[in-house]
Amino acid sequence: MEKKGLTFVIGGAKSGKSEFAENLYSRDQHVCYIATGVVKNPDGEMQLRIRRHQARRSANWETAEQYRGIEQLIAQRHLDGYLLDDAIMLVTNLFYDCVLKQTTADKIDEYLEATTADDLAAIRQLIMDNWQKILQAQRANQQSMVIVSDEVGLGVVPATKQTRILRDLYGEVNQLIAKQADSVYFVVSGIAQKIK
Repeated sequence: MEKKGLTFVIGGAKSGKSEFAENLYSRDQHVCYIATGVVKNPDGEMQLRIRRHQARRSANWETAEQYRGIEQLIAQRHLDGYLLDDAIMLVTNLFYDCVLKQTTADKIDEYLEATTADDLAAIRQLIMDNWQKILQAQRANQQSMVIVSDEVGLGVVPATKQTRILRDLYGEVNQLIAKQADSVYFVVSGIAQKIK
């Protein structure tokens, strides 16, 4: 991998994208693994998923479990690289942070049905600004970085407004990252194809 480049690894659920991304760095490099799947009350399935990811990481790597302030993390440290896994969880967490300031968890669908285009545009802008800061920090500090994300454009149109809003945000963020990336890999069934 290029020493100071941005690499984007995208694929479907359980495609092998995270493992491929991890293997872009050697086990002896000093890497910060940014785990964005910060869940306040993880269920058993999510805990198992997190444990499997943790078990694959090198002992030389440090882990930052966060989805906020990633641009500051990159600006403050100069390592061999950063691996952010994953973009979708970061967007999801930021989205629900915004929504839950306005309503309660059991009324999210009702709230979103009543939101205006301006309300949704404000949420979108906050999320896109967050990603711009992360990408600018990576470029400014000339840090090697790998970002992992789910491809969301190959499925059907979601049935609910909530999932349509999220799907659109995911797709827009994926496009932003892919445009700015130096290289992009699409992973299918554990096989990675370089597409940029």
